[in-house]
Amino acid sequence: MTLRMTGLLCFVAFLPFLALGLETNPVDFETYPVKLTIFNELTNEKTPFSSSVIEGGVLFGVLNNLQKSNNGFSFTYSIHDDFGIFLESVNRVAGSNEDQTYWELLTESEGILIRLDIGVGCYQPKKDEHIVLRFTTWKK
Repeated sequence: MTLRMTGLLCFVAFLPFLALGLETNPVDFETYPVKLTIFNELTNEKTPFSSSVIEGGVLFGVLNNLQKSNNGFSFTYSIHDDFGIFLESVNRVAGSNEDQTYWELLTESEGILIRLDIGVGCYQPKKDEHIVLRFTTWKK
């Protein structure tokens, strides 16, 4: 009896959220174009890509879609228990503690690069945004 009552209360508590009209089917979400540039600061090599992101989608989804499209883009990542998804390599170029190199996540706006303060698993690109993955070093 207690289990049935708990289930009923959970359902009743959820009803107001159903009335909000929030979309739940990914097909119903709008898709936005985004630009992505891979920039190896150490070799000065730049490779542009075009992709899209679903409304509310995250950068990790953009990277996955690019990799699935087999257009010369690949990446690897690891999952940290506390910090989430960590970008390890792009197009077979990996960051290294020994070499003091890493992939920096940036957005470009009006010619100015701005470092993202969150990672690929949380950042939600905007329509027509230009994302830059810059391979760089922390030693100067």
